Amino acid sequence: MAVIGITGGAGSGKSFVAKLAADSFDMLHIDTDRLAKTQMMPGGASYEGVAQAFPECLCKDCGENSGTGGKATDTDSGQLPEIDRAALAARVFNDSEALKKLENLTHPNVRATVESLIESSKGLFSHVLIETAILADAGYCPLCDAVWYVTAPEEDRKKRLNERGYDEARIKSVFDSQPTDERYRETSSYEIKNGEDTDEESILEQIRKILKDMGIEEVK
Repeated sequence: MAVIGITGGAGSGKSFVAKLAADSFDMLHIDTDRLAKTQMMPGGASYEGVAQAFPECLCKDCGENSGTGGKATDTDSGQLPEIDRAALAARVFNDSEALKKLENLTHPNVRATVESLIESSKGLFSHVLIETAILADAGYCPLCDAVWYVTAPEEDRKKRLNERGYDEARIKSVFDSQPTDERYRETSSYEIKNGEDTDEESILEQIRKILKDMGIEEVK
């Protein structure tokens, strides 16, 4: 069983490529961003630490745009309040110290879950895909037999992020906070092109060629 890291900058479409690969080639898709969000929900592995470090980001009256995916829990009922992810994102925006604190509280828990999922997937899936935007910097490379870097022209990436509600300032901040193309390439084994002019079959063909080069028998 091969463990494959899949990475790329915001708007590159790495989640789409990862899902396509997982569905087409019997791979377990582990999305570290989704894991981190789940673990920050009340009762999750990262909840207590994040709630104590950023109490101003506890949800008091969350609406649909809060980023929590639901209404706040009622603190009067004794239930734990959710973390308002939109408020948390704003809190660490352009604050490297706060961002580092958040990463130190969440990354170890995500890493532990990733390692557990890899172990438990043996015999159930042909291969494992670990998706994260900062795969190398988060220390996942030693877990991976290969790393796939999903790329797209910058204008295509900006267009996709605009469609997700990002304004220009937020796009710039996200781009500035992520690794450079050079950093991605020097820590990756293969590159998958995913521009707006790239269709699904073209992506699948790129993946087939990569699997063949890795010496992995294609499983459908």
